[in-house]
Amino acid sequence: MATSPLRDELAKACRAAQVVGAALLISLGMYAFAIDQIQRTRAPFAGFAPGVPHGLLRAILAACALAGLGLARVLQRLILANAALPPLARLNSAAIVALALCEATAIYGFMLFMLAGRPSDYYLFAALALVGFLLYFPRREAWEERAREMARDTTGPRSTPPRT
Repeated sequence: MATSPLRDELAKACRAAQVVGAALLISLGMYAFAIDQIQRTRAPFAGFAPGVPHGLLRAILAACALAGLGLARVLQRLILANAALPPLARLNSAAIVALALCEATAIYGFMLFMLAGRPSDYYLFAALALVGFLLYFPRREAWEERAREMARDTTGPRSTPPRT
């Protein structure tokens, strides 16, 4: 059975977004590797701002991380609803924005580690980022369904004015 050119384009676009997502996931491992190297070479590593209370910053960044993961869903919906963009551009933009917000969550944890020297800060934020990646990682079946919905929206029932 032959596939349509639009379906092939959709598969390619989804694959490209998946590659971006995979690269961002790999970067989570790279941050963990960097943390391990910093702890080994600077043992005992107490952060670059030891003695400064980090509790408030930790709470603010946790709130930002949770808000960012929730904002990802809102932004996805807004981008997908933007009929000014072609469907593939909408799907790609929505996926990349969500993945970037997930990555930002891990970066908050890395930043806390650098300041306070607690690897658990990074690993907690990275775990939260992984949850976000599970929720927002591009899946071809979901893209196909959304593309069908977008096509339905643009070719939906149109009313014609009555003739007089």
